[in-house]
Amino acid sequence: MNESGLNINQLNPAYLPLGSALTQNVANPLYNKGGAGALGTPTVSRAQLLLPFPQYTSVTLNNSDTGSAYYYAFYLRGERRLRNGLSVLASYTWSRTATDVLGVSTAGAAQITSISGAQDAYNKRDEWSLATQDAPNRFTTAVTYELPFGKGRSYLKNGRVLNFLAGGWSANAVGTLQTGFPLAVSQPNNNSVIGAGYQRPNATGVPAATGGSVADRIDGWLNPAAFSQAAQYTFGDVTRFLNARGPSLFNWDVSLFKTFAIRERVKAQFRAEALNATNTPYFGNPNTTFTNNQFGVITAQINNPRLAQLGVRATF
Repeated sequence: MNESGLNINQLNPAYLPLGSALTQNVANPLYNKGGAGALGTPTVSRAQLLLPFPQYTSVTLNNSDTGSAYYYAFYLRGERRLRNGLSVLASYTWSRTATDVLGVSTAGAAQITSISGAQDAYNKRDEWSLATQDAPNRFTTAVTYELPFGKGRSYLKNGRVLNFLAGGWSANAVGTLQTGFPLAVSQPNNNSVIGAGYQRPNATGVPAATGGSVADRIDGWLNPAAFSQAAQYTFGDVTRFLNARGPSLFNWDVSLFKTFAIRERVKAQFRAEALNATNTPYFGNPNTTFTNNQFGVITAQINNPRLAQLGVRATF
């Protein structure tokens, strides 16, 4: 499985006991030997000279084959068409996804978090966690109902005028309900001096997710008491992706169609549609940078408010 974003020029953890001595400036043996930027100065940090490739600030490994993942799921699908014009299609998926792959592409997925790089490039197993795209519950359904009015139906079937007004109507609804995606909590990176791309905090044993309705949690989706800041030259023990999740998705799109004949070969369809018919907001993920004054606060809505539209389409 391919991955990206692993800095193989990170300082070996064996040197971490040196502590603040790693930030001390020492004579730069690369000075006047082609070094540029931070490597072209008379002195550099001791940490720089202890890197696997001290002539570079970072060396990023792409497309290695060291990642692993698993996915398993239970899928149930049902479809039913009834004689009274009612048709129902529904599916449910329960799944579980875990991985240690880095730099997962998230194109088109606003709620999925991407983490590039490892906290500790020498301990890849510490990156094993729920996958960023793990959504254990997803239910979708599509319902169509041909209203029982007009010619060939049970009611208001006699007379051209009644058929024109009441016949040919159908109602449709498409619904999606899905669990939120896992959240990834990080903290200000105290380990940039050793080449770590980011740093996670420590867990205190308190549940990370708060309780209550979505409205109650907007300003406190995560509990700060669940974390403590990891010190410099240490690696936080919080997993890469928590089993604390962002907001779930609840969306219904409904429509009402009427098809009628204008002439023998000319037909028209009137359409009334409501997207996000229940006007239920789908919120973005909360701020997940521990110690940030907005930590746990949701500040964005991803979907649009209810959108109603009318239209007429002719075919001939």
